[in-house]
Amino acid sequence: MIILIEAVMALIAIAVVVAVFYKKDSKKVMWLTVGIGVLMLICVPLTIVLEDPKMETREVIQIQVNMAKQLSQPHTEYMFHDVTQNVKVEGNVDYSKIGTYEIEYEVPKLFGTYKQKQIVEVVDTTPPEIELEGGEAVTYSYAKEYEEIGMKAIDNYDGDVTEKVIVEQEKISEEEIQIKYTVEDSQGNKATKIRKVTLVDDVPPEITLNGRQNVTVIVGNDYKEEGAKAVDEKDGDLTEQIKMSGKVDTNKVGTYTITYQVADEKGNEASKKRKVTVINKPVETEQSKGQNLNGGTAGVIYLTFDDGPSTDITPKILDILAKKNVKATFFILNYGSEKEKLVKREYAEGHTVAIHGYSHKYKEIYESVDTYMENITKLQEKIKISTGYNCTITRFPGGSSNTVSRFNPGIMTTLTHEVVVRGYKYFDWNVSSGDAGGAKSSSAVYNNVTKGLKKSRSNVVLMHDFSGNTKTLNALEDIIDFGLANGYRFERITESTPMVTQRVNN
Repeated sequence: MIILIEAVMALIAIAVVVAVFYKKDSKKVMWLTVGIGVLMLICVPLTIVLEDPKMETREVIQIQVNMAKQLSQPHTEYMFHDVTQNVKVEGNVDYSKIGTYEIEYEVPKLFGTYKQKQIVEVVDTTPPEIELEGGEAVTYSYAKEYEEIGMKAIDNYDGDVTEKVIVEQEKISEEEIQIKYTVEDSQGNKATKIRKVTLVDDVPPEITLNGRQNVTVIVGNDYKEEGAKAVDEKDGDLTEQIKMSGKVDTNKVGTYTITYQVADEKGNEASKKRKVTVINKPVETEQSKGQNLNGGTAGVIYLTFDDGPSTDITPKILDILAKKNVKATFFILNYGSEKEKLVKREYAEGHTVAIHGYSHKYKEIYESVDTYMENITKLQEKIKISTGYNCTITRFPGGSSNTVSRFNPGIMTTLTHEVVVRGYKYFDWNVSSGDAGGAKSSSAVYNNVTKGLKKSRSNVVLMHDFSGNTKTLNALEDIIDFGLANGYRFERITESTPMVTQRVNN
């Protein structure tokens, strides 16, 4: 179209010049004008035919990566017609890959084809999207160090960029912290998100009982309530706000519960219970006098091992027992995962796994009836988990005749009665190997045991399988051979075995 206009303007200019030059000769002007008109009639169509199509293109076309599937045709006019739909796009653009590409537009003309190049840039100007798990505003306990709840960052080109996220924590006030998340993709597009964390008081007060949590009172005696203390991290001492409920009737045997409750200013509640057991006064029985010390089934040897299991001695003792086809009884202490394998082996090979105690610390376990009962029930539960066996056979650390418990006068008299009342059987011994004391060699252990045996009674032999006790280990096979050669038989202690007990000295 521009060429056409230029051609017309040129002809008009020529006509004006000629008219001026030939102004006195009207015929020449007329013929010249006619000639110019004819020339225009020829030039104008020719100019239109020769004119190139007009495309509305840009110097560079920018396309977002992964956003387009194909380029659209540029608006194009040719010979006063819209020929956009006739435009063909030659060349390949990878819309999923950032880069610069060159394509070519082609459109047919009356004579030939018109071509025009176009630069296409596939770019990424879109920042990643950050998604915060739990939302942009959350509450969190003031008592805990903030741990990231979770977030994810996805970029339209790079994919998962969560690992690139920079997390910055800022304390705004005592009740609020701000978490800032920033991430940048490979093209330098940044995204930022803020999480507001409101710190709340959700921590209940802590109640501490004065005195013991489990108390045993003999019927008819007084129960002295010792109370409790309560402290809250925010509100301080709340002892005066404790509400106590429950009563103890010391004239009636039974178990009673005293409950202590308190709440802080935010309504966080705490409670604690004290168990008070009222029992009858223990009566000294024939068992506690040692009636069974020389009783039981005559000619039987019960090999018993205390304070195990140990990883160096117990397996070898089990090997000897298996070799001799003899069953024994193991009064065990608390054990870890490695020693649990030995407890399971003892049970699987037909020996009795019995309770010595979760702990062997005299000052702790003989503090009260409740602390002692907790000491054996805790191990009882563990043995049941390991073997499936609910053991009710026990041995007091130090024996029922021990005097190490005299810091708590009368505790053994009470306990020897209490364990029986609660369904347990306890066993002392009437033959001591001395391997935890006076015996200095395996021959001394052998002599102590063989000289202590009596055919007229059952013989409960005290030995130990604690770590390093090679004295008993080296004497064991000879002790078994002696017993078999002299007409004894070996058995393990069971729930039906008569108790062998010593005289209580406390």
